Formats: sequence, C-alpha cells, structure tokens
Amino acid sequence: MEALSVEVLEALRRGTDLHGLSSLNIAGRLDLRNIRLGGEENDQGAGIDVLPGAIVSDVDFSGAEAPGVRLVGTRVVNCVFEKANLDGLEARATNFVGCSFAGASLRGAQLSIPLNDRYSLYEDVDFSRAMLYGASCVDASFKRCVFSGVKMGAMSFRGSDFLDCSFSGALRRVVFSDDSLTGRVLPGPVMQNVDFSDAVLRDVEFRGIDLNGVSLPEGDPHIVVKHYRCVLGRILDRLPVSGQPFTYGLRAYLAAELGHSHPARGLGIWHRASLGKTPEEQEYAIRLLRACERECEGDG
Repeated sequence: MEALSVEVLEALRRGTDLHGLSSLNIAGRLDLRNIRLGGEENDQGAGIDVLPGAIVSDVDFSGAEAPGVRLVGTRVVNCVFEKANLDGLEARATNFVGCSFAGASLRGAQLSIPLNDRYSLYEDVDFSRAMLYGASCVDASFKRCVFSGVKMGAMSFRGSDFLDCSFSGALRRVVFSDDSLTGRVLPGPVMQNVDFSDAVLRDVEFRGIDLNGVSLPEGDPHIVVKHYRCVLGRILDRLPVSGQPFTYGLRAYLAAELGHSHPARGLGIWHRASLGKTPEEQEYAIRLLRACERECEGDG
C-alpha cells in the first residue's frame, strides 16, 4: 500500500491515468480505498497538487487520507470519497460529476474557487453525513446534489446556485448568498426546487434569495412567518423595548437580516434559539412576530 500510495501521488501530480497502477477493482472502480496520500508532511498542511486540467474517473477513494488536496481545472467523474479525510480541500474551477462524499470530512474545505471566469460544478453528488464545518464555496453550481444528515456550520455559499437539491441534518451559521465575488451572472434563480424541509436551520441566512423555489421546515423549533418584509419592518419599529434589554440585540439581528433580504421575499424563518437566550425571551419575540404577521395579513 505504501508503494502504491507513492505511485498514485506521482500520477496525480503528472495528471496521468491511475488505472494502470493496480488491477484491483470494486464495483467497476479502481480500488484505492484507505490509501494515504502525502505522508507525514501532508498532515502538516503541505497538500497535494493535482496537475491542472487532469481527469480523475472511476476511482474508489473511500477512507483515503488526503487532507489539503488542491484541484485546478480538474474533472472528477464517478469517484467515491466516502469517509475520506479531505480537510482543507481546494477546488478551483473543478467539476465533480456522479461522485459521493458520504461521511467524508471536509472541514475548512474550499469547495469552489473561481479561476479565469471558470467555475466549479457539482452534479449528481452525494454529501450525505459529510462534515463541512468551516467550509466555503464561491460561484459554484449544484445540480441534483444530496446533503442528507449533513453536519454544516460556520460556512458560506456565495454566488452559488442550486437546482433539485435537498438538505437535512443540522445547519448552523450557514450563509447562502446571491452575491458573487467575481460578478458572475447566475444562469437562473439562486434556488430552484431545493428542499430544506427535513433540516434544522439555526442562524441560516438566505441573502438576496426570494425562496420561491425552496421548501422550508415547519414546526418547532422553527418559527415561520408570511409577509416577511412587512413583518420585519413593523417589528423593527417596536424594538428595542424599555425594560427588555435583550431586545436591543434582537433588533440589530433582525435589521441586519432585513438589509440582506430579497425585495420579493415572502417567508421568514428562524430557529427559536436565535430569537432569545431564554424560553421567556424567545416567547416574547415570537408573540411580537405573530402580532406583526396578523397586522400585515390584515393590510392585504
């Protein structure tokens, strides 16, 4: 395995076909499960550079140790990275098609970095149970991707669009935004047929997104209101409240959210824990939101 690891690493750096290195196969893919790429030096962040423009196809990297891998203009097709360590991954204008990252660790990964007006694509990709804390993504497209049972936090999807995707599991401090760093013009709406109904959303922001193509979770611990912009406009007029110190922070939180919202957004959603630190504070905020919702509903 150690000798094969060296050969695979060199082949990736040269951009040559991996399939001549071994005759071992699993489910029609080259069997490189549990391979370790980069040795001790890589554990310290040296990383692995794949030759720009390389094509990696039909390989099973399940359980691989490859933190810090850097892909530039790479095309990755029908590959499996289940339970692999890909912490610190850098993908520059790279396409993943028909791949699985199920159970993989992608802490601090940069899922997409634009390169010379080229952008990353994830098509038919499975991120089920993946660890994505601290990851980021700029100007990518996600088509028919599954984020089931994902562990996602302190990360952003900036200037990225989603088509026929689903999310479940815990999302905390995640930002979805239409704001591109490069001026990229999205091919359509930011989100089309995107399902969050089985996810738990806490401090999740949808900046510049109207949510018309989005299914949201319902019921506790989520608070969903209609007439979003009207409701926030009214509640901000009533906050802060004398004798209720927590409402100063609540007002700042809601004002910042309104400032980033799409002008046509109709639904608002919050995790109750985002509205106050104690059950009493949360209930106070919820009652005020509901009262404003009723008023906005009455205004037609």
